[in-house]
Amino acid sequence: MLKKVLLIIGILLAGLLVYLGVLWIKNVWPIEDTSLKNEGIGKLSIGMDESHIRHYYPEFAIANEDQGNVYYFDDKDSFIVTADAKTKKIVCMELRDKIDGQNFATKKGIGVGSSLADVQREYGTDYRKKDTEIYGNVIEYQDSKTNQKLGFGIDYENDRITVVVLYDYEKYKFPY
Repeated sequence: MLKKVLLIIGILLAGLLVYLGVLWIKNVWPIEDTSLKNEGIGKLSIGMDESHIRHYYPEFAIANEDQGNVYYFDDKDSFIVTADAKTKKIVCMELRDKIDGQNFATKKGIGVGSSLADVQREYGTDYRKKDTEIYGNVIEYQDSKTNQKLGFGIDYENDRITVVVLYDYEKYKFPY
């Protein structure tokens, strides 16, 4: 009787480990590259010098944080740009909301409010799906030549993009 109970517990534990392994692999398994070479949001791109932010968007406010200078348009809930503390280069851009009078979108015209079909038409279907703590459902494209990832938060119920994130994954650890 004890052997049967131990066998059942062993099988359940093995099944749990396999399930957890599949969840982990799903988030780190390589995906086909999507070219993000000339990608950006608005007039900004990853790798630009921090001075370009002030040149193109003088109305941005600035805050100093541990990972570098953080610039934001309007408020910290709209459009945030992070520059590396050492190199002073842009390492992350996060578009969270539409801003009146501004056309913040990717170079291919995808922004908050676009549809999943729009994203797939412009960037293809080679993406990784993630369930994140901050943005919920996210699809993520990767370009290993430029070390960039482009993520889109998706509200599947309304078929709308809720957030756009572009970052250099070698220099910046995005906290999904």
